[in-house]
Formats: sequence, C-alpha cells, structure tokens
Amino acid sequence: MICAASPAALRALGAAGRFAEEERDLLPLLEAHGHAALAQRLNAEHAQLRTLFAAALQGEREAEAGQALIDHVRFEERELFPVVETLFEQSSPEANS
Repeated sequence: MICAASPAALRALGAAGRFAEEERDLLPLLEAHGHAALAQRLNAEHAQLRTLFAAALQGEREAEAGQALIDHVRFEERELFPVVETLFEQSSPEANS
C-alpha cells in the first residue's frame, strides 16, 4: 500500500536523518576533545525535537516544535559549529605540518 506523506512529515524525516548524522559524526568528536557539555546538549536537543516533531505531526505542539527548531539552529550556528570547525582545522593535515 502506498501512503502519501505530508510535506511536514517529509521535513521531519529529513531532520531526523540529519540528527542521526550529526550524532554519529559530531558526538564522538566533541567528547574526544573535551566538549562533553556541547555533546550532551546536542543529544538532548535532538531528543526533544524528535518528541516535538512527533507531536506536531499529530497536530499538537506545532508552535513549540517550530520555536525549538529555531532555537536549536541558533545553538548550532553560534556555539556548536564554531567549535567543530576549530576541531576540524586542528586535525587537518595542513595544521599538522
């Protein structure tokens, strides 16, 4: 049986995939370099967003899910990604030569 997914459902699935990639790639990197607090926050926010997205797909807590996603993106852009970029730069071959 083919089931048509709503655009909101497809976006939520896409975000879940990105969350899984970030968790797989970034959590070990952060933890290995002394940034456990950032790793914990990333993991906690992803868990919260998954819960909120599931509720939003049922027509509940949509505004809360939207605001939480905005806040999460701001955290990533302002706090998480600058640290990750520095870690990548430090581990690049050019930095070690």
